[in-house]
Amino acid sequence: MPRAGAAYSSLALRASSEKANGECYTSPMFRRFLFYGVLLVLGSFVTRAQEPSQRAQELQQQAHAQAAAGDWAAVIASYDEALQISPRNQAAEIGLAQAYRGVHNYDEAKQILERARAEHAQSAKVLAALSDLEIEMQAYDAAIAHLRAALVLAPSDVESRNRLAVAYQAKGDLDNALQQVAKILARDPKSALGYYTRAKIYSDRNQDAAALPDAVKVVELQPQNPRGRLLLGKILLRAPQGEGTEQAKERCQRAIATLEPLLEMSAQDSETLFLISRAYECAGQSEQAQKTLAAFEASSKNDQETKENQTQAKHLVQQANELALKNDFAGSVDLLQQAIAKDATHGAAYSQLAKLYYSAGDIEKASGAISQALELDPYQPDFLYVRGKIFEKQGKLEEALGAFQRTTTVNPKESDAFFEMGVIYEQRGDKGLALAAYKKAATLAPDDPEYQRALAAVAGRAAKP
Repeated sequence: MPRAGAAYSSLALRASSEKANGECYTSPMFRRFLFYGVLLVLGSFVTRAQEPSQRAQELQQQAHAQAAAGDWAAVIASYDEALQISPRNQAAEIGLAQAYRGVHNYDEAKQILERARAEHAQSAKVLAALSDLEIEMQAYDAAIAHLRAALVLAPSDVESRNRLAVAYQAKGDLDNALQQVAKILARDPKSALGYYTRAKIYSDRNQDAAALPDAVKVVELQPQNPRGRLLLGKILLRAPQGEGTEQAKERCQRAIATLEPLLEMSAQDSETLFLISRAYECAGQSEQAQKTLAAFEASSKNDQETKENQTQAKHLVQQANELALKNDFAGSVDLLQQAIAKDATHGAAYSQLAKLYYSAGDIEKASGAISQALELDPYQPDFLYVRGKIFEKQGKLEEALGAFQRTTTVNPKESDAFFEMGVIYEQRGDKGLALAAYKKAATLAPDDPEYQRALAAVAGRAAKP
């Protein structure tokens, strides 16, 4: 029997396209990872007596409720089924793309929206949804192009024009951003985002006299908006030339009144603490200023230590992976435990630990570690795949099948999990489902010889009478 480290390193590398805590992780333990769509199981269960359009509407309503509960995997499954019934349903396509954004699968979201754009060439809504994704991915030129096209189709759409102003601002094209804001506020004098965008631009240009009324308007329209309050507080704390003592105190008291509600929302936010300490100082409240400044320094130090620990944890996980590939099981486990001590929210550390325990045959510890990883990121496909492998090892085939299905729900391009589903279907005697799953795996990874062998074997058996 090989040592645990050897078992770990003997399994081929697999790279997940998903993000976990902002990082893309390679999983050296498991090569197999994906799900044969939930539609194989659920897609045919539409009641015959029910009209397809009615069923599609019900699925969309169900998806809305699931989205409100934050169950993105269920949202994806519901929209997928709706689109099987109504393939060119624009609302379902946009909803499905939004759900994929919810699980950080931006490639799938973009592919869906690009297809929807081709299907609905005159739809401003699809272009707006595509621009949202592009802005999130910081592809500002693409977002601007989509939004300009959307506004040709729907010139009075204030939301799309707001997006366009934000995209111009993010790109650094402030003059065009201001032009768009002027059009927004002409149509909608209560657009808080329009006022905020313009106030931010003026503030960044040190044009505080112009920024102040817009920032005040943002807080009036959205009193609970922390960004608006922070911006107004900053502007109020900049002393204009020629200001008298009484005017300065009045201005600083306004800053205190603006910023203090933020402490109720987030008492440890370092930026808020810094600004309000300055406000207390300029208002002549020295004791309160010193107390708040001390709180700021403690919060700032904690923020810095947290960032340093996160960076160190990431490096420790990478080093642990290298040791595991060199068959140093104990050293790898030690580094992963150090990583967790540095940053207990680093899901990849728990996932790698689960893989090591799995290779060593300690399934109980592996199960505990992957459960902790999934508590941190329940939609990370690599974590879901590991859970499926652990269930398989425990003989819990239905649970394993569910984990692999959930894996491919959030990332439909995961050939490994489709393969594992084929294995389970074949063990259950479901030749048709096994064949479909193996075909999906082989389509996604046509150069994999194991997929081809499994597909050929089950196809041969299925062909026999």
